[in-house]
Amino acid sequence: MENILENVLDEFKKLAAIPRPSKHEERVSNFLRDYLKSLGLTVAQDDYKNVIAEISANEKIDAPLTILQAHMDMVCVAENGVDYEPLRDAIKLIRTEKYLTADGTSLGADDGIGIAEILYIVKNADKFPHGKLRVIFTTDEEQGMSGALNIDAKYFADAAYLINCDSENFNELVVGSAGNIHVDFSRRIEYVEPKFANAFRVKIFGLSGGHSGIEITKNRANAVKVAGKFLRQIDEAELAKFDSGKAPNVIPDAAEIILVTNLDIAEMDKRAAWLKKNISDIYGDAENLEVDIAEIAMPKKVMSAADFDALKNLLAITHSGVYSVFGEMARTSANIGILRTAEEIEISILARANITALLDDFIAHFAQVAKLTGFGVKFGTPAPAWNYNPHSRLAEIMSKIFNEQNKFCAKVHTIHAGLECSFFYVKNPALDIVSIGTTNEFIHSPQERLHLETVEPEVRLIIETLKQI
Repeated sequence: MENILENVLDEFKKLAAIPRPSKHEERVSNFLRDYLKSLGLTVAQDDYKNVIAEISANEKIDAPLTILQAHMDMVCVAENGVDYEPLRDAIKLIRTEKYLTADGTSLGADDGIGIAEILYIVKNADKFPHGKLRVIFTTDEEQGMSGALNIDAKYFADAAYLINCDSENFNELVVGSAGNIHVDFSRRIEYVEPKFANAFRVKIFGLSGGHSGIEITKNRANAVKVAGKFLRQIDEAELAKFDSGKAPNVIPDAAEIILVTNLDIAEMDKRAAWLKKNISDIYGDAENLEVDIAEIAMPKKVMSAADFDALKNLLAITHSGVYSVFGEMARTSANIGILRTAEEIEISILARANITALLDDFIAHFAQVAKLTGFGVKFGTPAPAWNYNPHSRLAEIMSKIFNEQNKFCAKVHTIHAGLECSFFYVKNPALDIVSIGTTNEFIHSPQERLHLETVEPEVRLIIETLKQI
């Protein structure tokens, strides 16, 4: 098998051409269904648009069934000012010697590169010995994992091993992950006429953002919390707009608020200077906050004082970041991922825990926050944690192969991010699971990039593992 990198990237280009945000995977699902059928495979597509394909063992090999799995949706975000419609536009790829990136948008290597690698392996499966294989491509991993939650357990009952291709560092073998729960606050807004003299648009930007599981421990500021801190520095003000965040599992890197106050532009600039110094004092070189303030025409309406106070109270008492740690790893965390104001104040939070029982504590905590602040709250279906299996035969096999192929040892560990593996583990607790991936940096952001040098060794790791099994 030659030109592994180029062939895998050819598969990835096909995915990048198909818009595939979470909850809107029908086109890519149909493409994958038809593509796998064209390769002569038996293929199923369920009501949740998951795609399942069967590959027979070659050379009459009698080996345990192994599943290769990845998800087809992606987080679709763009740089400010970039014209990008996630339901319409293809991803424009940019390739350098070291990296694959996108032109002003997220790349979708999470998890398009996992699918591309599996497609390459399937197309070349007759060139190496392997037992019976099953390919599973799931939907909605990024915004609820409804594909993994609802896929029929029969597809896992007869399998011995599962290789998930959705981790973000080639040097790691992941053997456990966090559970999570989506928390959505809402409050109907009563609008009134503004009573103060001056209106300002305040833009907060330049923050690092990033993945709310992987980067949550990396000293990142949350733009929603930063904007809330700015609002608390103005004693008398009215709020016409608050807009921040792109997805619940993305740390917001920018926010925009429209404020009415009796302060003039000079006083507003002083507040901005204070905010920049405060964030610098707290985060140091990890963040480079920018604040842009401009006088604008007076808005026709602002939210009532009661609604504004409720919002400020919720932001003041709701922490965004790590809640507790165990050793060197975050044990619980929560990210305020979205805050919007229109007819309602809408706030979306994703809470994570590496022990499933701790999600119940988050439900109790956020229910009390809602009660104290006068917000309504809804909780999504909890995604269970995937607990570490210290006797994993698959981890042992893959660790040995990795060492032999790369001349150094992979890090075998659990992560604080969520993976679909937790749902597969619930469907079959005897399933031996390892998650791997190429090195993908700055996922869920327009700076996302794939380290090209990790693609070929990743494919070779999977193929040799299937041979060893």
